[in-house]
Amino acid sequence: MCLLIAALFCLLPMWIIYKGMPKLIPSHIEKNEIIKSIIWVILVVVVGVLTNIILTKSGLIYHSANFSKASKTLTDGSLWIKILCNALVIPVLEELLMRGIIAGQLCLWYGPVQAVVLSTICFGIIHNNIVQFIYAVIVGLALGFMYVKNKRLWMCFVAHGLINLIAIIFS
Repeated sequence: MCLLIAALFCLLPMWIIYKGMPKLIPSHIEKNEIIKSIIWVILVVVVGVLTNIILTKSGLIYHSANFSKASKTLTDGSLWIKILCNALVIPVLEELLMRGIIAGQLCLWYGPVQAVVLSTICFGIIHNNIVQFIYAVIVGLALGFMYVKNKRLWMCFVAHGLINLIAIIFS
């Protein structure tokens, strides 16, 4: 509940910052691009789910004390609070910052490759443990590439939210 309150508190200022910055501007969306967008989101979700399975099966999660603490956010509290926090609010907040602000600005300044790599490293670092760092780097690369290729932040919101929702359901 504290995480949810903190995230909600940060959401409006983050949105204001994002709206005030120059950003990647997508082209007008055509009907065939909607299908492409859905396919992109599905591919990123598959990357996230497969990475989660591989890291879980590797046993690495048992060697990280900070991972245990972080994973409690997926297992503590009521199902509705977990979904609201981890599948809706947190993904929007993280994507606004990592893709919308950081990757977007870096892409405008330095180009798409540098934007994806640097924003992905930041995404890994904010997760504060080796297991989630590895996971966030892999998923962050997919999210970052999807963002700079399509220039649609909503796709990152949806993919990130679905990845977290699947993790909640199976935890």
